[in-house]
Order: sequence, then C-alpha cells, then structure tokens
Amino acid sequence: MQVGSTGYINANENALKNAKMHGEVQSVEEEREPTLTLEEELEKSAVEVSLSMNAQVLLYAMNSEDLSKNNSIAQKNILDFLSGKEIEGELSLADLGYDGKPITELSVDEATELIGEDGFFGVNQTSQRVADFVFSFSNDDIELLEKGREGIVKGFEEAEKLWGGELPQISYDTQARTLELIDKKIEELKNN
Repeated sequence: MQVGSTGYINANENALKNAKMHGEVQSVEEEREPTLTLEEELEKSAVEVSLSMNAQVLLYAMNSEDLSKNNSIAQKNILDFLSGKEIEGELSLADLGYDGKPITELSVDEATELIGEDGFFGVNQTSQRVADFVFSFSNDDIELLEKGREGIVKGFEEAEKLWGGELPQISYDTQARTLELIDKKIEELKNN
C-alpha cells in the first residue's frame, strides 16, 4: 500500500473542495504548482497523510443524524467509501490497505475493535503506515527523515485548523506514536 497514492491525494482534494463549497474553508488551491521543492512536497504530503489519518477517525465518529445534515452528494460519497465501493480516482478502503468487512456492515463491537489500539485504524497500525510513508522517501537520509518529521507536525497542525480546534484523542495518540517511530529511526541512524 502506498500512503501517498492517487486515492489519498484525490480524497483530500475532494474533501477540501467540499469544505470550500460549504463555507468551511476560506480558499482551496485549485491547481498544483508545477514544481515544488523537496520541503514543499514533504509538507504537502504530510498534510495529506494527516488529513487521511484524521478522516479515518471522523468516519467512525459519524452517526446517521450527522449524515442527514450534510449535502446528499457528500452523504453518497461517504457511504460509498464506508461500503467499500471502489470508484476510479476516488479514495477507497482498499487504497488504505483495508480488506475487511465494509464499515457500514460492522457491529458496534467490530467497529470498536477496528479503532482499538491494535486495530487496522487504531494507533499502532495507522502510525506504522504513516511512519513507513516517511521511511519510503527518506532512504535512511537523516535530513530527509527530519524534514518528514517536521512535515508530519505541520500537517497535523493544518488538520487541527481544518477541524476547527482539538481533534479526537486517537489523533494525538497516533501522531505521538508516529513521531516516536521516526525519532527512533533517526536515533538509530545517528548511532551507526
């Protein structure tokens, strides 16, 4: 699974565009800059990863009352995602590497297990996926690992702004574990 996949990028762009349509975001960058520096690309990727991480938490926190208040297209997109439908160019559960039962068919106990500490969307597995994303482009380069770490922190701050304040605790726990994994890798490389 690639965390920086087209599905992730498209999903985050769509989420930002939907937020703009509903007045939740002041502006959305409509076009990508033709050339980004490595630092800009790392920061952009970190924002996308953080948004994806937090989007997973949000999907579980929704209930039918919340869905009924939203735009019907957004409702359909959310239900399609949670049902495991794969639509070309859109983020799917499979893009995340999830191959379990569709979210819409889970019992409360099954959903709780899935976001539990060791569940697929829990702290350990999600933080490992995010850390692996940083490791994949760093190639054991300490400077790139540090920039990736900075990008995760900045991306998380951006996610808080988009959320409008404090995120659910699982988000903070996931960020802390992700940074711990990256710090451990940096320390190992410095000691070698």
